[in-house]
Amino acid sequence: MVVNRGRFFLQMIMKSLRFSFTQSAVIFVAVALGACVSGAFINVYLDIDSKMRKELKAYGANFIFAPLVQKEEFSFSEELYHKLKAQIEPAKLMGATPYLYGLVRLSLGEALIAGVDFAGMKETKPFLEVVHGSYINVDFDERNALAGIDLAKKMELKVGSVVDLVNEKSGFATSVRIKGIVSSGDKEDGLLFVSLPLAQKALGREGEVHLAEAVILGDFRELGELGERLSQEGVLAKPLARISLSEGIVLEKIKLLMALVAFTVLLITSMCVNTTLSSIIFARTKEIALLRAMGASRAEVVKLFGSETLIMTLSASLAGALLGILLAQWLGLAIFGSGIDFRFLSIPLAIGISLLFAALAAYYPIKRTLHLGVANILRGE
Repeated sequence: MVVNRGRFFLQMIMKSLRFSFTQSAVIFVAVALGACVSGAFINVYLDIDSKMRKELKAYGANFIFAPLVQKEEFSFSEELYHKLKAQIEPAKLMGATPYLYGLVRLSLGEALIAGVDFAGMKETKPFLEVVHGSYINVDFDERNALAGIDLAKKMELKVGSVVDLVNEKSGFATSVRIKGIVSSGDKEDGLLFVSLPLAQKALGREGEVHLAEAVILGDFRELGELGERLSQEGVLAKPLARISLSEGIVLEKIKLLMALVAFTVLLITSMCVNTTLSSIIFARTKEIALLRAMGASRAEVVKLFGSETLIMTLSASLAGALLGILLAQWLGLAIFGSGIDFRFLSIPLAIGISLLFAALAAYYPIKRTLHLGVANILRGE
């Protein structure tokens, strides 16, 4: 008897799903969409810190090494710079360069040169655009230089021009060829960039640097702790607050926006489930009344509709969560140019969230089945 009752219950569920296929499909699609968006956003949310921090490195250096103000020569040794740099985790260090500044005489007047590591400067100043010529990719190249666009106009420099570089105080003199004209719209436009060894020779400051910049992955707190660890006597290491804090603010706003979009989609999904399930129950009021007249209890009627809803929403949530993985990958490729790391946690979370919203949406329509007037419905009233 129990077996027959259970078989009858199962047949009723399958029959109901088959005869209300259109409405069931609407619920399935709505819940699957909600689970898909939730799963995708959860994957992106868990991976966005590393992705966005790499994207935000377009702002340039976020960490600086500088001599303490009270030090008279306002510089520190290049050896110490390399020692501190070696203590940074290689996986987090995207690039770094020291700087040495000084005045020299060019063919048409004095100019401020900056000795740099060209490979490192490519990371610390990604906004430095080569408007003419090409970039210097070899750090020890002492024959070529990059000229800021303002300096090039002032000194009548062009790509290929050979410039005399003279320091009258030290008696140093050499010639360099302008390999590229660069522009940033800032102070870099007035500088002549040469290799660090050449600048040290020209200025008579071998083994010295004025400061160093680095691009390091991590939030402001992590960089602050790193700065405290690396700061030594005579050298202050610290994050650039303007860049590092901006990264954190941007990340938090993007995460909040993602959460609001996901919540809006889930809210729309709930409304769709609520209205569709209400229409299904309204269309089946006579069936419900007949079941009640045949001896089915209120609990059994609720169990019937609850089971139908659970089957639809559970299968839709699972399908949507799996589709969310593909959506997350597409979002990663479209926004960041690389895939999103898959997190298995996103599947149960997406299923759980979509089921919760679906349950809240289904609560009122199913509850209405308990208050249907059986006699009135059967009489057609």
